[in-house]
Amino acid sequence: MKKIILSALLCATALNAQAFDCQRLGHTEGKTHQIGAELLTYTHIVLPENIMEKTQPIVGNPELWTTDTAGTHIYIKPNSSQPLGKTTSFSVVGKSGASYDFQVTRQEHLKNNCYKLADGVLFSKEHREALRQSNNTISSDSNEVAMLWKEKYLQQQHEFKEEKNKAILSALRQYRYQIYTRYNWTKSGISFIGNDFISDIYDDGRFTYIRVNKQNKGLMMIEATLEGQKELIEAKYDTVSQMYTVAGIYPEFTMKYGKSSLEIERNDNDTVGEY
Repeated sequence: MKKIILSALLCATALNAQAFDCQRLGHTEGKTHQIGAELLTYTHIVLPENIMEKTQPIVGNPELWTTDTAGTHIYIKPNSSQPLGKTTSFSVVGKSGASYDFQVTRQEHLKNNCYKLADGVLFSKEHREALRQSNNTISSDSNEVAMLWKEKYLQQQHEFKEEKNKAILSALRQYRYQIYTRYNWTKSGISFIGNDFISDIYDDGRFTYIRVNKQNKGLMMIEATLEGQKELIEAKYDTVSQMYTVAGIYPEFTMKYGKSSLEIERNDNDTVGEY
């Protein structure tokens, strides 16, 4: 459990750092935003409203790009270096019914991987009038005009940082109470993967995470019983975190490699998740 909370805190720190560097994009209805993404790295986009409930992002080629959403936040990353995955379209629908459309291009290096969409203009009519009058009456002193712009910009940045900090802390609290760790696993069959192959297992109501101590053999197949029949279930393995990520949660499933197998069981089937 300590490993799980530590991982969540590290993720929050990374998100927080990105939030301070978010590039502001002016949004108008029907506009398609051109943004970039690095291989295996999420690009973070903050919308001006929550995503419509029970909707999912629409991705041009979902086999080569991975997406996720939470509230006003959407994430997208390229998971392949194939030429077909160089670009993709990406769209989500807001709570108001507005569509937010992007053209994402895979790039080797990005200075910025966080964007914030904002409706309207940066300055109100009052600020614009003050700037105009300043420019007319003290045209010989451009420093005063520059300071007015800088003050407004710094104020907006400060408000945005506070908003992001509150959102991150709220998301962490909610995520922490959704984590379920009561999994049991046993080894059976002829095995060369070792008794301590699995480090820990948990789920967040949407995905099941299986962390292994080492992965020096081939990738494991994961099998579950669905509607009375054994079926292979979707899983991705991350070599950096040594983590299998399984789409969905299951009362029991099996990890297999050749004649070796690991039986995994969830202690109870009650969940507040989406599955």
